[in-house]
Amino acid sequence: MAMALGSHANVYNTCLLILRDRGFKMHVQGERNSAGSYPTDVLWIAEKDGFRLMADNPIELLGLVGIHDHVQPSADLPYWWRKEGEDVWERLMSDAFPGQDAGPA
Repeated sequence: MAMALGSHANVYNTCLLILRDRGFKMHVQGERNSAGSYPTDVLWIAEKDGFRLMADNPIELLGLVGIHDHVQPSADLPYWWRKEGEDVWERLMSDAFPGQDAGPA
């Protein structure tokens, strides 16, 4: 049986440690809630070599860093992150839900 790992808050710190080990400077932006506690809705930001990556949680942030590491952009050009090829999202959705329209309901 395959080992499983899912997207959950208990993975956040591991993601942040990996990002730090890769040399990214990180911070969060948000507002404390009315009770003065940490906000639940923050923007997670990682920066390195003039690139700023932003996500809703550390798992997504590590995913964006994975794109950055794969593409290895030399300049912050429009759509530097884009990889051309087959529309895999469409194929996977069509395979999972045959006969469904890809557009909004």
